[in-house]
Amino acid sequence: MDDLKDLSFTKFAIGQSVSRFEDPELLKGEGTYTDDYKPDDEYNNAFVFRSPYAHAKILKINIEEAKKQPGIIDILTYNDMDDEAIGPIPCLTADKLIGKDGKPINVPPLLPLAKGKVYYVGQPVAFIVADTLNNAKDAADYIELEVEELDVIVDANDAITNDAITIHPKMKDNVAVDWEFGDENEIDQLINNAKFKTTIELRNSRLIVSAMEPRACFASYHAKEEEYELHSPSQGLFGFSNILAKAIFNIPREKMHCHTHSVGGSFGMKSSPYPEYIASLVAAKKTGKSIKWADTRTDSFLSDTHGRDSWIKATLAFDENKKMVAAKINVVANCGAFLGLMGPMAQSANIRNNFCGAYQLPKIYVNTIASFTNTTPIGAYRGAGRPEGVYIMERLIQKASLEMNFDPVELRKINLIDKSQFPYKSAAGLTYDSGDFHSLLNDALLTSEWNTYQDRVEESKKKGLLRGRALTYYLEVTAPVGKEMGKIRFDDSGDITLISGNLDYGQGHLTSFSQIVSDKLGIPMEKFKLLQGDSKELIAGSGTGGSRSAISGGTLLLSASDIVIDNGKQLAAYLFQDDPENIEFNDGNFELPNSNHRVSILELNDQVKDLIKNKKLPNHLPQGLDGALAEDTPPSSFPNGCHVSEVEINPKTGEVKLIKHIAVNDFGNLINPLLVEGQVLGGIIQAQGQILMENLCYDEYGQLLSGSYMDYTMPKAADIPKQFVFKSHPVPCKRDVAKLAYQEHFQL
Repeated sequence: MDDLKDLSFTKFAIGQSVSRFEDPELLKGEGTYTDDYKPDDEYNNAFVFRSPYAHAKILKINIEEAKKQPGIIDILTYNDMDDEAIGPIPCLTADKLIGKDGKPINVPPLLPLAKGKVYYVGQPVAFIVADTLNNAKDAADYIELEVEELDVIVDANDAITNDAITIHPKMKDNVAVDWEFGDENEIDQLINNAKFKTTIELRNSRLIVSAMEPRACFASYHAKEEEYELHSPSQGLFGFSNILAKAIFNIPREKMHCHTHSVGGSFGMKSSPYPEYIASLVAAKKTGKSIKWADTRTDSFLSDTHGRDSWIKATLAFDENKKMVAAKINVVANCGAFLGLMGPMAQSANIRNNFCGAYQLPKIYVNTIASFTNTTPIGAYRGAGRPEGVYIMERLIQKASLEMNFDPVELRKINLIDKSQFPYKSAAGLTYDSGDFHSLLNDALLTSEWNTYQDRVEESKKKGLLRGRALTYYLEVTAPVGKEMGKIRFDDSGDITLISGNLDYGQGHLTSFSQIVSDKLGIPMEKFKLLQGDSKELIAGSGTGGSRSAISGGTLLLSASDIVIDNGKQLAAYLFQDDPENIEFNDGNFELPNSNHRVSILELNDQVKDLIKNKKLPNHLPQGLDGALAEDTPPSSFPNGCHVSEVEINPKTGEVKLIKHIAVNDFGNLINPLLVEGQVLGGIIQAQGQILMENLCYDEYGQLLSGSYMDYTMPKAADIPKQFVFKSHPVPCKRDVAKLAYQEHFQL
C-alpha cells in the first residue's frame, strides 16, 4: 500500500477506474488465506474419510485399528455428533418454495458425518485427528466401512420415474419440490392458438466451482468462555455464524466467533457451513486443541457443492405480428443427495424472474421438479438461475427467428420493452423501474460492427476457418432486500475502518467502498481499511451474492457517512461555540459561514479524540465521529445489456475459439469501471467454459468420471478473446419507483 500513497485521490473518486487497493498485497503473496492462518497455540491436523459408495446402508464403521496408528489423537463418527446434539445443515428456502401440493420443500437432514446410510461418493463418514496431516491420511487406510450396497440414481429424470428406488426415507418420489408459477391450462391454450411457436430442449451441464482457494478451516474451543472459534472462507459472516450457532450447535450467536481472511474465489460455493467445519469444531472441543483441516483439490471435486445440472424444455409463442404471446418452461433439476442453503431456488423462482428479461412477454408458466440423486449436492453457482433464465429465452428467440425466416435482431426489437412503458410489470410479477433497451441494443450493434460481419467471414474463410456469431440481450434481477450494516470507525492509528456485512472474495470491496465514502466525506482513499471478516464486529449482514455488494454495502456505508457528518456538525459547533444547525459540511470541511471557523474532518477527529482523552468532551455530545447503522437494503435492481460474440471454428478439428466479444451494459452509474470490466470479462470466460468445455460426469455407479483437471477441462489464459470491448450505457434506477414495487418482488 505504500506505493499508493503518492497517488492523488480526490473526492471525485466515483466513476474513476482506480486500481484495486487489494492487489499489491495479493500480488506479492502477502495475503492471508485460511490455510495461511496460524493460531497462537499448537494445533492438530485432520483428514476426512469419505464414502467410496454412492448409495449404501452402513452396517459398521470400524475405526479401532485406525486409532492404533502413529500420531492419531481421535477419530470422530456420527456418534460424536449425536453426543453434542449437533443439528443438520439447514436449507434456508425450505418455506419459500411451496409445491403444487401446498407443502414446502422436502428437506432430508444433512448431517456432518454419515449416519445409517451414505448417499453419494465423497460424503464425510469419519473425521480423523492426528498430530500431522500425513499420519491422519495414513490412518484412513485402516478404517473399515462395512455396507450393504444399494441401487444408484445419478440422473434427475431417472429419479422421478414410477419405478425409481427411494433415496431418502419418507420421500418415495425423490422429489424435493414440484413447484409451479402461472396457470398451465391458460398458457397451453395461448400457445396452441398462437400463430407461431417454437420449442427447445436443453441440458444445463453440471459444473465444478473450482475456486482458486480450496476450502479450509481452523477450529478452536475455549472451555472457560464456552465459546467456539472458527476461521474459514465464507461469503458473509453474519449469516454464516448465525446458522452455525443457532441452527446447528443450538447455542447463542455470541458463542460462535467466526473469522474470514482473504478468500480466493467462491462463486456461491463458500456461502454455506460445510460438514468439515462442524466436525472440526466438535473435534476441537473434544480434544481440547485447535484443529486444522484443509481440503485437497482432488477431494474438492467431491466435497464442494456443484453448480447447475438441469434438463429444460421450453416453448415460446408469437402472434401474427411476431409479438410474444406466452411461454412455458418445464425444468427437471438435480439437487444432488441433499439440499444446499438455497435449495432449488436457482432452478425455479430465479429462472422465472430472469427468463422474462427485457421483453414484453405477457404470460408465463414455469414448472420445476427438483429431485434427489446419489450425487454431490448442488449449490449456488455464479448467477444461481439467472444465466439459465436468460439462456433459455435467447435460445428460443434465435430458434424462432430461424423457423420464421426472420431477422433475429428485428425480432428482439419488436419485443423489447419500450422506455415509454416504465414502470413495467413483467410476467414474473416484478416491476422494472427504468431502462432504454432499444438504445442499448443499437449501441451494441454499432460497437460490434454488426453490419460488416460478412467481411470477417471472408477473412476467416481465407484461413480455412468457419465463422459464427450470436447476440444476446439479458436482464438480471438482483437479489432481494436483506438486512445490512454499515459502520465507519475512526481508529486511534489515524486510519478509518469501514465495516460491512458483505464479504470480498475477489470483487475489490475495499476499493469501491473507499471510493463511495471518500466521495461523501472528502477523505483520501488511502486512509481507509475494510473489516468484514469478524462476526463479533457485525450487527447485520446479508453477505455477498446476487450481484448486490455495491448496492447493499455501499448504500449502508453512504448512510453511515451521513451519521458521521451529523456527529461532526455537533462536535464542530461545540468547538466553534455555535449552533449545530449553522454548521455546514463541504469538501471534507466543517465550517461556519461568514466566519474564520473551519476545520477538516480529520483535524476535527484529532481534536475530539484529545478532548475525550482529557475527559473534556461533554457527555451529551457524540463521543466521536463514528457512524453505524443496520437496516434493510434497497430493493432489487435490474442491470441489463447486450453482448455479441464471434467465434472461429476449425472444420477439420472441431476446435472453437472465441475471438471477439462485445459487452454493452446498463449497470447504472459505475463506481469503478475497471472493477466492473474485470467482473464482466471473468463472467464471459466462465460462461465459455460451461458452453464449450466443462461437464461433470458420473457413471452408473455414482462414481465421478471427471474428478480431476486431467478429465475436466476449464478455460485458460489463451481462451480469452483476442478482442474484448466493454462499454457502459447507463440508465440509472429510479429508486422511488423501485421502493413502491418492492412488495411485488419475489412472490413465490
